[in-house]
Amino acid sequence: MNDIDYSQIALAFGGLLVLLGLFYYAMRVLSGSGRFGKWRQGQRIGVVEMAPVDGSRRLVLVRRDDTEHLLLLSGEGDLVIESGIPVERREALEPESGGSWPSFRIPGRDRDG
Repeated sequence: MNDIDYSQIALAFGGLLVLLGLFYYAMRVLSGSGRFGKWRQGQRIGVVEMAPVDGSRRLVLVRRDDTEHLLLLSGEGDLVIESGIPVERREALEPESGGSWPSFRIPGRDRDG
């Protein structure tokens, strides 16, 4: 009978897991959005957030241009909960001296209130 070399089996299994991980990472990078809510310049439509309601229904917040829509998706049919939710644009400010993180401001609003 042949002896089974368990170290080779473990090494092959580990290599397979690494290849699957690299494939998963590559697919996320190539798809353009790793997580919901990540908005690229020039993108007009996308899913902002999803939340399960129960086993067969989920709430989905979809953004189109500068408007968001709240949808209830289920197997029986889909329902628009709220439409035309305006999205406030946020402009990045120059980092303050010594700071490395950009701060954001909403146009038309003062810092004091």
